[in-house]
Amino acid sequence: MTQESNLALRAAKVARVITSLCDLFNISLQDATDLYYNSSTSELIEDGVADLQCRSDKYLATLIWEEFQPQTMCK
Repeated sequence: MTQESNLALRAAKVARVITSLCDLFNISLQDATDLYYNSSTSELIEDGVADLQCRSDKYLATLIWEEFQPQTMCK
């Protein structure tokens, strides 16, 4: 696979994950894009860590969404 093919596949994956963020959490395209590019998960996807790029778009969108949700503390 050529470098151009890899870039095209990665760009398509990113677009699908961002679209999944919009669909799953009812947020705007701009907000979903901001979440994606400001997430630690996106860096891991780009770096190929744990083959995250092979996970489903909805799974990755959920991981990204959860990064930005306030943590609840058990009392």
